[in-house]
Amino acid sequence: MLRKVSLGLFVVLAACGSARVIQRNQNGGVIELQGDRGKAMEDANGQMASHCGPNNWQITQEGEEAIGTDTFVREDTTTDSATSRNGRRSASDSTTTGQQSTRTATAWRIHYQCNGAAGGPPPGGPGGPPPGPQPGAPPPGY
Repeated sequence: MLRKVSLGLFVVLAACGSARVIQRNQNGGVIELQGDRGKAMEDANGQMASHCGPNNWQITQEGEEAIGTDTFVREDTTTDSATSRNGRRSASDSTTTGQQSTRTATAWRIHYQCNGAAGGPPPGGPGGPPPGPQPGAPPPGY
């Protein structure tokens, strides 16, 4: 019964995905996707929309990023024993071998920015009216 429960839990967890905010400021941020990428991306889209407004953000970079290192250590011990033919003497020998490997740990991350955060023109066009009096405006000091 325990095996069925743990297998069911594994299947449920494997189908899950989530997005975790790594860094955020007024201009955008970085979100890390964990688990199922499709589900995690849905979560990330919701978080970016709540931060910047619906459909008011843009992904600027996406992919695996190095986030540190993982070290794996393995140790194997073997024991060998021998007894003399007459059974009076016995000896045992033990050998331990070790192996260590290190790899770069990575995570899938999305960098995004809120629209209008890149210092570009404000929404509604690249500029307003030119400075100075406008045609049809009253003269200065009127």
